[in-house]
Amino acid sequence: MATKSRATRGGEYVCKIGNFDIRHKIIQPRKTKNLKGETQIQPGSVEASVYEGRKLLKGGFNDHTKAIQYAWNRIKSSKLEYIVSKKAISKYNLV
Repeated sequence: MATKSRATRGGEYVCKIGNFDIRHKIIQPRKTKNLKGETQIQPGSVEASVYEGRKLLKGGFNDHTKAIQYAWNRIKSSKLEYIVSKKAISKYNLV
């Protein structure tokens, strides 16, 4: 059995805030048939996570902007704002 890719395990890459990677998984709703022939609708979901390299720091966000805000607060508490790009700060209104 092959190993799963990082995009399969953690979701698609969104952006980098300092040394944290923001990833999100979007699962679309779909219809399936059971053995009786009845159609069932499986609901979709959205989950965003904050990673530091391969290590998952926190997951379970329902929006990637909340995960970005969490990473920004961690960086501000450790006084490392200078490692975040100015483009990311202006794009996501991080101040």
